[in-house]
Amino acid sequence: MLFTEPMKKIEILVLKSDADSVMRSLGFAGCVQLITQQQEGRTPGAEEQETAELKVRLQSLAHFLGMSDEGHAEIGSETNDRDLLARKARLILDSAKTLVDEESRLLQRRLSLKQASDELAAFSGVKVPLQEMRRLSYLTVRIGSVAPELLPEVVTVLGKRALVVPLDRPGAFMAVAPRKGRWALDSELSRRGFQAVQLPEDRNGVPSDMLAAMAEELAATERLLSAVEKQKSDFRGEHERELAALLADLDLSVTIDAVKHTLASTGSVQKIVGWIPRRRVPSVLEGLDSLTQGRIAVQVFDPSELQDVAAGRTKVPVSTPHGRVVRSFERMVFSYSIPLYGTIDPTPFVAVMFVLLFAIMFGDVGQGFVGVAIGLLINSGRVRSFEAYRRKNFGTTFLVAGLASMASGFLYGSFFANEHVLEPATRYVTRLLLGRPLDHIVALVGFQKIILFFGFTIGIGAVINSVGLIINIVNQARRGDWEKAILSKTGAAGALFFWYVLFIAVRMLAGGHLQTLDLVVLAVPLLALFFRELIVHLVTGHRPLLKDGLFAFIMEGIVEILESTIYYVSNSVSFLRVAAFALAHTVLSTIVFLLSDMVGGAPGGLAFRILIIVIGNAIIIVLEGLIVTIQVVRLQYYEFFSKFFNETGEEFSPFILRRREVVR
Repeated sequence: MLFTEPMKKIEILVLKSDADSVMRSLGFAGCVQLITQQQEGRTPGAEEQETAELKVRLQSLAHFLGMSDEGHAEIGSETNDRDLLARKARLILDSAKTLVDEESRLLQRRLSLKQASDELAAFSGVKVPLQEMRRLSYLTVRIGSVAPELLPEVVTVLGKRALVVPLDRPGAFMAVAPRKGRWALDSELSRRGFQAVQLPEDRNGVPSDMLAAMAEELAATERLLSAVEKQKSDFRGEHERELAALLADLDLSVTIDAVKHTLASTGSVQKIVGWIPRRRVPSVLEGLDSLTQGRIAVQVFDPSELQDVAAGRTKVPVSTPHGRVVRSFERMVFSYSIPLYGTIDPTPFVAVMFVLLFAIMFGDVGQGFVGVAIGLLINSGRVRSFEAYRRKNFGTTFLVAGLASMASGFLYGSFFANEHVLEPATRYVTRLLLGRPLDHIVALVGFQKIILFFGFTIGIGAVINSVGLIINIVNQARRGDWEKAILSKTGAAGALFFWYVLFIAVRMLAGGHLQTLDLVVLAVPLLALFFRELIVHLVTGHRPLLKDGLFAFIMEGIVEILESTIYYVSNSVSFLRVAAFALAHTVLSTIVFLLSDMVGGAPGGLAFRILIIVIGNAIIIVLEGLIVTIQVVRLQYYEFFSKFFNETGEEFSPFILRRREVVR
């Protein structure tokens, strides 16, 4: 598709009882960008609150059962009956309640036992039964701890007023004082940050004996928890699919409720407004009509019929459907700018240009194969750290660029920087095609060949610049901006000047000469640029003809001509870097094998030679591969995109519902 995809605005009126079904259908279709607005004063209804609450409770149950949110897609029940969903959810929650409560009780019991054991362990050396310590009438007992470095100070301060007995834990002690001195004791301890230990109220006996009994209780509790884990596993095996399906349906319902809060509604009617690709309109409307059994009203508008679009207050979202290969280059375009609706989609051109320029600058069969392998690895989905790249389709970018690098590498005769490995294959192919064997199909050796290669890359740049100019002229003409389409440096006037200069250059390289007619032809577009303001004002009837006076008009015209000339010269010369980096790639490859040859005769030379070749290729792949990619992107951004991207559009972002993913 040469232009962005034609869109329609759709307005749907549906009964609120059918709203969930309609929203689900639109979400699964994934082809409608909803036009939303914040609804003031609107609060969730009882049904919506219950759905959200049940979802949270089921998520907690799934977590309790050890179910993960990653893995294979779980198919939901596809039901829109919220009462039925609620009944099923409550039933499964009630079934698990005894299990949840039992584990909670046992976990609390285990925690209590561990805390009590820790407390008792501090004074396990005390041989007095706890019940006797609690019944003391004339003594006050304080058991606890302070910072270890303060314990000597506590002993000194309390002096003869209390007996301080250090316990096993650092900073822990037991202080015993007469009952009448308890206020002074507590005051001194408080000043030093005393943390009291609460003796277990339900425990009696000597602490050491109690610790042994509590250890047995703790072991018994652990056995009961293990039994609960087995019951949880059995419960999960019996109810996992049902629970996953309920979670999927409730998750969809909650998502739909959140979206409905941003849509207009009146009484019993829900209004849904959005943008949809024109090709999807018939199938979507047919499906909605069948789903609601005709209880639906729909209006469809062409963007040209909408006043807000015509006035520029609303931008039509841009959809650019592509195949897998071209789609992998969308982010490169959209990260710079988004095409305006109705203009040419540059993504297919970007895909071709990127691959071509990358292949010219980075040609090597072996190194290109590494790129292919990385692309296949990303697309396989087997490496979790590559998942983000797989979702953005970068694996295909690596794959295509790697294949192109392999193709150009065969032309250069380079295999992992070695220029001799492929010679037998190259000789065989060239003998079949040309009738005579060649060691390299493209050999960048010799001054003349290098100059021809630089000329070739300038020619590639001329083609890319020309495509950008044509896109800009067509886009501006379709938008009705004839001034930019004709009388601008990237419009018809600038393009004519650029193309005729190229024609003169090619003719002179072929042995021709500059003629008087050439100067006349070149003068026409330059004069059009010079008199741009005057021509526009004459055609539109604008007065005065020269807005800022004659002198300013002349200066602006001269600047426009100079700027246009420099613009095209710099745009063309910029593509010399393509040849420069291709030569740099060849030089780096040569250096790698020169270094390997230098160590080849030394002791252990074979191992060192292999090491240098491997490390050298790794450096070339990573470092030069990155630099070449940056240079290709730079050429696209500054030499190509700058010709026609002068205003950004709005990316098409449809409302999409996806299945919840659950491991089985």
